[in-house]
Amino acid sequence: MALENCQLPVPNHGHVVLADPSPILFYPISSSEVRCLVDVPAGQKLPSIANGEMAKYLKTKVAPQIPDELRDAFVSKVEKGSIRTATNRSMPAAPKPTPGALLLGDAFNMRHPLTGGGMTVALSDVVVLRNLIKPLQDFHDAASLNQYLESFYTLRKPVASTINTLANSAYQVFSASSDEAREIMRQASVDYLGLGGIYTSGAMALLSGLNPRPSSLIFHFLAMAIFGVGRLLLPFPSPKRLWIGATLIWGASEILFPIIKAEGVMQMFFPATVPALYGRAPPYFSQA
Repeated sequence: MALENCQLPVPNHGHVVLADPSPILFYPISSSEVRCLVDVPAGQKLPSIANGEMAKYLKTKVAPQIPDELRDAFVSKVEKGSIRTATNRSMPAAPKPTPGALLLGDAFNMRHPLTGGGMTVALSDVVVLRNLIKPLQDFHDAASLNQYLESFYTLRKPVASTINTLANSAYQVFSASSDEAREIMRQASVDYLGLGGIYTSGAMALLSGLNPRPSSLIFHFLAMAIFGVGRLLLPFPSPKRLWIGATLIWGASEILFPIIKAEGVMQMFFPATVPALYGRAPPYFSQA
């Protein structure tokens, strides 16, 4: 929904509300409008807009968790019925080279919209593709060109996989859970981002695509988990706290590493070792 005539708690910034069961997003799209995204988790039936179930869900379940500054505008928009729904899915890039065609954007690669990384990945792909095809002077031999463009799928990986992994893992971390260790991880992540300095700027650089290094993503994700464990064990560790800490580290690994595996470990961390990057001189097509 697009909320009208309301003021964000921190003007000109995006906001993530750590709600139950999953995060709610607010961000400005004009001087007088704020877009709101409410996530309905997978496995939960989507309330119907037509019979009023969606409006009831938003007013009774979601509205009480929204900041006071935005609640009246939120309820007003719900009552007007200006609600749109869209299906979201996580879709790691699985190249299917087709002569004469190349997919970009959400048609090729999707991640959770929590971090707003879709356009970052799409525009990064455009830059990679532009640089790759810049030396070409002819595009008539689709088969040879398709073989040459195989390197595109590897060259795009560091940026795309970093943004994808961050978005999908952040969504899981920030979603509510009945697991005590997951709730501790969620709060630790928020507090970690509030430490300032390299902790905040480093995470924001990853979020914005300014630092597309997967190694930095791993560092900050594990640092958040360790920060949560360290705070949990102070001032004196107990058997229960040690168990929760171990569960927290295990839970963080269960979130992060399957996503990395789906993205492709070698392409993500060692793109120069992928054979497609070698022996791919730009094809030259003579003209009659």
